Amino acid sequence: MLELLIVRHGESEGNAAGMFTGHGPSPLTARGLRQAEAVGAALCLPRPDAVYVSDLPRAVQTAQPLLARTGLEPVLTPEIRERDMGAFVGMRFEELQAQHPDGWQAIVRRDREYCPPGGESHRACCDRVARFLDGLRARHAQGRVVLVSHGVAIHHMLWHLLGRGGEHTVFVTENCCVHRIEFHADGRVRVAALNDARHLAGV
Repeated sequence: MLELLIVRHGESEGNAAGMFTGHGPSPLTARGLRQAEAVGAALCLPRPDAVYVSDLPRAVQTAQPLLARTGLEPVLTPEIRERDMGAFVGMRFEELQAQHPDGWQAIVRRDREYCPPGGESHRACCDRVARFLDGLRARHAQGRVVLVSHGVAIHHMLWHLLGRGGEHTVFVTENCCVHRIEFHADGRVRVAALNDARHLAGV
């Protein structure tokens, strides 16, 4: 059996400010660092076989407590970066709504084909993470694997792994929450938890 644990990064400065971050830098807040410590403590045992981490700083920061507890080296993985928001990176939600209403509406609708200027469509992001996941499952037929990624990218991971639900299905992942999915040798897929936040109590 392969147990896949998918983790969203801790609260970032962009999250706290209501800002599009995409591939831009956005370090964790003090709360985000506490969330990272909590998820690291929750996932360190049994020791994972591998930890794949988006190479964006907020994901790398989130993985550090888990890596420190296990002694593992991260597999830095650009393929599980957040959706690239191009020219919208650094804009607050209300600024985008006022300055680019058509783009805002496309984002609100989760238009799969809409591409921010210089950025990436939902379809392109989904195809990117799907290729990575198919390769990962070929490499890891069994064991325990952790992925540390981002909200929109994780939505597309789940959409791909769980059979590509309807176009309007949205998987929500809060900061440092965990999705637990088991892939069995007989083809069964067991969803053990979605958006698990038990380890964040009191953070």
